[in-house]
Amino acid sequence: MRKLSVLFICCLFFFNSCDDGDVITVELEFDKVLAVCGDTNSDNYVVYDIKTDPNESLSLLFPSNATTDKIFSPSVTPYNYELTINNSTVRFNYRTYDGDPSGLICEEIPDADVSIIEDYEASSGGTFYTETTYIDDDEDGIPSELEDINGNGDLEDDDTDGDGIPNYKDNDDDNDNVLTIDENPDLNDDGLIDDAQDTDGDTIPDYLDTDDDNDGTITRYEDENLNKNPKDDFADGSTIRRYLDAAANDIFVQDELKTSTFKRHITVTFTIENVDLDILNTDFIDLGTYTTTLTIEN
Repeated sequence: MRKLSVLFICCLFFFNSCDDGDVITVELEFDKVLAVCGDTNSDNYVVYDIKTDPNESLSLLFPSNATTDKIFSPSVTPYNYELTINNSTVRFNYRTYDGDPSGLICEEIPDADVSIIEDYEASSGGTFYTETTYIDDDEDGIPSELEDINGNGDLEDDDTDGDGIPNYKDNDDDNDNVLTIDENPDLNDDGLIDDAQDTDGDTIPDYLDTDDDNDGTITRYEDENLNKNPKDDFADGSTIRRYLDAAANDIFVQDELKTSTFKRHITVTFTIENVDLDILNTDFIDLGTYTTTLTIEN
């Protein structure tokens, strides 16, 4: 467990007595793994860290609006934001409890068996800062760095099927309605694609090949029942799927594509500067990190 170190200018709460003006270093053993209450439909967000033994919390409240929503779902990376603590719409609190505080912070009906013992709120003037970064991944079995087809270091300009979705965010890289991961891009699962399945031996791996069996009928048009899934279609008497069976080349026009999705793994760091509580005055607090994953539809 990492420790959040702070400087206390008054030790009444933690110690029986101290000389006026003494500065005492105290370690609050918060793990810096943050949780969040609220969403785009809420009035406010609450970012918080809690601990037990003793029961304590650090919490940061701020409005939910079109600007602060970007902290948790930005369109660029990194995304930086800052807001001034004002004791009204933006508040930072350190609290102690007589029980586990997890049932108090986010619940509409708080746990009646737990009460706040001490509540210290920061005075106006401090500032909290956020930095949001994310990594996009279509989870298609190919590491994103290996989807840089032209090798120029820019993943955004590699789009094999020309659908406007770069390969690293496209879970069907050839638009044949067979997901890339189902076309065995890494047969031995070693993180490399030098053994990618190539059914017709044309040196184009199946996950990038619009005609996997080279029978003259594109894979997407070998969908006999037109359900956007060529994997469940077989010619009469055959045990080989049509799109992998060179002897079955009937055409069933299917121009509707499966919806493509990718995962955005988001990390948000929160820091607070120049905060002033009754028992705490410090230039800098590393509050911690919040992580989440969004599924984004192309």
